[in-house]
Amino acid sequence: MKQTPFDLLVIFFVIIPLHLASSETLPSASPTKCHEQEQSASLEFKQSLFHPELKTRQLYHDPSKLESWKVEDGDCCGWEGVECDEGTSYVTGLDLNQSCLSGPINSKASLFRLTHLQNLNLAFNDFNHSQIPSAIGDLVELTSLNLSMSNFGVLKLTNLTSLDLFWNFRLELRNPSMETMVQFLTKLEYLDLSLLDVSAPEPDAVANLSSLTSLGLFDCNLQETFPTTIFELPRLQFLYLGGNAELLGHLPEFHLHSPIKSLNLWRTNFSGSLPTSLGNLAFLRNIPSSIGNLTQFTMLNFQDNKLSGEIPSSVGKLIQLSYLCLGMNLLSREIPNSLINLTNLTSSDLHDNQLTDMLPLSFNEFSLIIEPDTNTGLSNLSALGLACSNLSELPILLSSQSGLRWLDLSQNSIYGQIPQWFFKVHMSQLLFLNLSRNLITSFTTFKWPNLKIIDLMHNDIQGLLPIPPKSIEFYLVSNNNLSGEISPEMCQLSSIRMLDFSKNRLSGVIPPCLGNLSKTLSTLSLNGNDLYGRFPQLQSNVCSLIMIDVSDNQLEGSLPRGLANCSNLEFLNFENNHIVDTFPSWMGSLSYLKVLILRSNSFHGAIGKPKTRHQFSNLQIVDLSMNNFLGSLPFEYFDMWNAMKIHDTYDDGYYYGSYGSSNLPIRYDVGEYDYSMTIINKGILMEYPKILAYLNVIDLSSNNFTGEILNSVGSLTQLRMLNLSNNALTGSIPLSLANLTVLESLDLSSNKLSGMISPSLAQLNFLAFFNVSDNRLSGPIPQAKQFTTFENNSYEGNFGLCGVPLTKKCGNPIEAPPAPPSSASAEELNWKIVLMGFGSGLVIGVVLGLNTTSRIERRFLRFYRGWQGRQMHQIRFV
Repeated sequence: MKQTPFDLLVIFFVIIPLHLASSETLPSASPTKCHEQEQSASLEFKQSLFHPELKTRQLYHDPSKLESWKVEDGDCCGWEGVECDEGTSYVTGLDLNQSCLSGPINSKASLFRLTHLQNLNLAFNDFNHSQIPSAIGDLVELTSLNLSMSNFGVLKLTNLTSLDLFWNFRLELRNPSMETMVQFLTKLEYLDLSLLDVSAPEPDAVANLSSLTSLGLFDCNLQETFPTTIFELPRLQFLYLGGNAELLGHLPEFHLHSPIKSLNLWRTNFSGSLPTSLGNLAFLRNIPSSIGNLTQFTMLNFQDNKLSGEIPSSVGKLIQLSYLCLGMNLLSREIPNSLINLTNLTSSDLHDNQLTDMLPLSFNEFSLIIEPDTNTGLSNLSALGLACSNLSELPILLSSQSGLRWLDLSQNSIYGQIPQWFFKVHMSQLLFLNLSRNLITSFTTFKWPNLKIIDLMHNDIQGLLPIPPKSIEFYLVSNNNLSGEISPEMCQLSSIRMLDFSKNRLSGVIPPCLGNLSKTLSTLSLNGNDLYGRFPQLQSNVCSLIMIDVSDNQLEGSLPRGLANCSNLEFLNFENNHIVDTFPSWMGSLSYLKVLILRSNSFHGAIGKPKTRHQFSNLQIVDLSMNNFLGSLPFEYFDMWNAMKIHDTYDDGYYYGSYGSSNLPIRYDVGEYDYSMTIINKGILMEYPKILAYLNVIDLSSNNFTGEILNSVGSLTQLRMLNLSNNALTGSIPLSLANLTVLESLDLSSNKLSGMISPSLAQLNFLAFFNVSDNRLSGPIPQAKQFTTFENNSYEGNFGLCGVPLTKKCGNPIEAPPAPPSSASAEELNWKIVLMGFGSGLVIGVVLGLNTTSRIERRFLRFYRGWQGRQMHQIRFV
């Protein structure tokens, strides 16, 4: 199962918060005194798995809960997260949700000595993909089990009424299968298997769980046809099937008293028309009280399916509906008048449909039943999404929306200046505004004091950079025509988390006071401008920066040493500036740094050996090209770059980036933010608007590196691109390169390499680019697999190479002609020396001859032993 960035956005900001809300349901601890053996078992469990240092990186964490467990307190029933029975004093509940637990857990864990447990919550911890221990089945009194997002890699608990296995990516319901499991869980009321590999047709078994009220099967790899009998379960209130792209099905007709309160088919393959009986779900709600008591948030989400036909007028009967999403279907005709009767409807998102029967509101592909001069029908909207609706101007509907909090008009054709009436609308509650990917030329001011997110990217906005309100958290204006300097007023944005001013025409220096924002700022992108001067020094030891991109400017000086305090830094790009510095080995402790791009600056000197172990252990993209580095290649660092040695399937299909978590609901969030870069691939400077997370690159080209390419480079088995061209490297091409089985591009051109091209390199099946031109290589070119696709320019400038595609044929080696009789061997020469010295002194002649023989012999032995050693060293890596 692979999730896109948008999928993860849904998970992070809709599903996870609900799980957090539902996971804190244990009553307060009982004042009774617990049993000594249970207190001992609890402390032993804490000691074996508690790692409070994880709090610096985990998404959810709270070490304080387990830090309160102290033996001197003498009563575990008073500990946070522990619930005891008032009569027996046995521990009946453990809530260790997000408690920094880490490590494998097995059936011998002291946890299972708490045999009276009824409620167990281990959600949001990391159990290292270990199997769910079978000893859980011995907790016969257990009724509620929450293992969501705990990295478990089921069980016969016949009394369970609640089972939450949400987000255990590598857990597959195979043995036992889902069908086998639910046979024993007949009392289940709440079941969440989201992000497990469940497959189909096993969901049929769920139809027998007559007590079920909540069922979550988000992104479970469900396939084939979903059984309609599950919609008819007598107590089912919450059904979430989103993210199963291959799940077929259709909506049944709902009977008058259907208990369903929440229905989500987002990104499934349901088809057919919306049932006219949809209005029978008169109290449709998104979240039932069984998972967090969030009953005031109501929602209907059928986005991204193949539903067709018109929206039934019965939708107007859903009197408590507050969120309606029917986007990306095949729905036609206009929205019915009855929709205006939904007085609780505070947000609507119906973009990317094929709605016809246009009305004059400039919505084109989206039309509301409202007269052009009337705005009273939907005057209480708090959220409005009209993205991709082919708008050419701002709809007049907005003039009466004083309560708007979220507004998305992105990816339309809105042209020219923003009209003044829009700035005069009293939207004091507006938090989110997205006008990106339009044709706007002017946006001069902000009139909304509480605005937190503004996205104006990809327009044609000119003039000075507008100053946002101090409340702003995300300010995105990249890919416009803004000019002038960055005002020091930007330093007053005390809540700012993301600044993207990239690809404009900004000039001047970066205000030094921006360094004061490092406590809150996580993403800073200023690339593609005309900024000069030094990068600001960070003014605090606390640094929240995750991404910094100031490439393609004219920055000078050295890298600020304060970056060493940015312990969460993942992406650093100073490409194409005028930085003068040595290799930043002082950043080696940044264990989350994945991308380091310093190309085309004035870095100089030898890289040297790492001062400590595990330097840059997570690096996956290293570009130091076009600098003045010298000395040998940094092979000691190669040994430490473990992320380039192991393939993590979690990275497949993902991109480097961050998510705009603004502590607001999903609809108010900026969404995914992709990192980008330019890099030389296959000899061409290529732009990557997105960077696949599995991409591993080393580019050390165009420097002054000397010495040989050691075999240790072959240990980086997940390397995709290796560029060592335009240096002064000597020796042969190491045979260990044949270990780089996923290598796509190899450039060793313009060096002083000698020897042959090993035929073993032909086993690199993914190699699409190979360049060894302008070296001193000799011998035949391999004639197999990928090597049959490379052209002359891959080999030119190596006068000793032969074979296709070169015109020089290899043929049979020509034997050397026999030595002419007049030529003298070394031994004969020695005797001549003796004879020549006979007249002037026999002893002197003999000494000369022996000395000459000794030198020749020593030179030959030194050459032979060196050649033999190199051959044996290479054989080890074949």
